[in-house]
Amino acid sequence: MKAILEKVRRTGDTSFACLAFELERFNCPWHYHPEIELTLIVSSCGQRFVGDHIGRFAEGDLVLLGPDLPHMYINDARPDGEGAPPACSAPLPRAASIVVQFLPGFMGDSFMLRGEMRPIHQLLERSRTGLAFHGRTREEAVAQMRAMAAAEGFERLMRLLTILNLLAAAPPEEAAPLASPSFSPALALYQGERINRVCELIARRYREDITQAEAARAAGMGVTSFSRFFRRATNRTFREFLNEVRIGHAAQALLESDRTVAEICYDCGYGNLSNFNRQFLRLRSVPPREFRRAAAEAAAGTPPNASDARA
Repeated sequence: MKAILEKVRRTGDTSFACLAFELERFNCPWHYHPEIELTLIVSSCGQRFVGDHIGRFAEGDLVLLGPDLPHMYINDARPDGEGAPPACSAPLPRAASIVVQFLPGFMGDSFMLRGEMRPIHQLLERSRTGLAFHGRTREEAVAQMRAMAAAEGFERLMRLLTILNLLAAAPPEEAAPLASPSFSPALALYQGERINRVCELIARRYREDITQAEAARAAGMGVTSFSRFFRRATNRTFREFLNEVRIGHAAQALLESDRTVAEICYDCGYGNLSNFNRQFLRLRSVPPREFRRAAAEAAAGTPPNASDARA
């Protein structure tokens, strides 16, 4: 089966959709749509999959996704449920978001190519692999999105254009690409239900020793066929994919809790500290303690190289 093609509903004859959701959990399986999507997470946390990108989402997460780019959000388990993450406090908040969806030419194809719109047109082209926004750009865009959700008619449209203009002007360090340039949406859309089942298995049991055979059974495939299928669909082996999910949880725990590195290591499914340190360094380019120290210094406004001390 293929990934779900979502049909976006717009109100009346409006040119775009602006929707506010508040749910127990997001209902967002592996899906795609021809519309560009801008999503702000108002509350809740979990795992975010965009093309071949694996990442964490939490309050304030702001992502722009291009047309036909498959994506999925999976909330973390409840604190009293299987697979509850170490970094999220109990009880977990309800899943709330503001989502804006519009076609690439929603203002008219010829208008989008005018000089004044060129930065926004280029932004929308860059969104084909997904973009996550950070820093001041995100702060300003989030304030505008909240105001847009409360606005109507022409004011809502002007808010959207203001947001897109803000995002288009973001410096490179505040607009991070998500999926890799080599990602093939057409391939990833195929057998989307199987990817759903495997991702849900990992999200639920990432702290356990999940084998490739178990993942293959969840996908309804033999181990060899599953191995080939999964690598083609995600650009990763199953073990690499699982490691990225675990390290994502670990990074969040390092930032949001005072647990020791060893406690986080075992909470995230690693059997020994040396392997955890090696995998964290491979995926984050710094050891876990250095990652936590650098984040603390950044939050305090201290330049990263102000001290040679190591945590």
